[in-house]
Amino acid sequence: MDTLKRVVHLMATCLGLAVIVIGLVYAIDVFRLILTMLNSPSALADPVRELAASFGGSAFDVKLPDRTVPLANLIALVVYCCGVLAGAFLTMALMQTGAKIVSLTAGDRTAIKQMLQSAFGSRMQPKGTPEDNRRQPRE
Repeated sequence: MDTLKRVVHLMATCLGLAVIVIGLVYAIDVFRLILTMLNSPSALADPVRELAASFGGSAFDVKLPDRTVPLANLIALVVYCCGVLAGAFLTMALMQTGAKIVSLTAGDRTAIKQMLQSAFGSRMQPKGTPEDNRRQPRE
């Protein structure tokens, strides 16, 4: 029975790690898209134009005495950017869910703390409670 429990914990931990990796891949895609938008805004011209045409195109244009303001393009840009923002939040939520799965299934928290301390050295000392900090003299 103990072996079955360990196998289930191992599978759940692997599932959590897989979810974290999937979220990381999606986060890289989202941030690559944001970087592309910042480096070359002209790359967004075609998707924004197509999105604007899909919900009315020039029907939303505001005609001023000296020029015409393409309001549909502005709406399409806002919708596109909100979609990118929603994608970023979803990928972060996916990564957080994977981390919670790993945290809940990893039974030996002291082993994880020791592994992290050996990986990062003495730089990452665990913080104690405020009572512990008051008892220890400062150097």
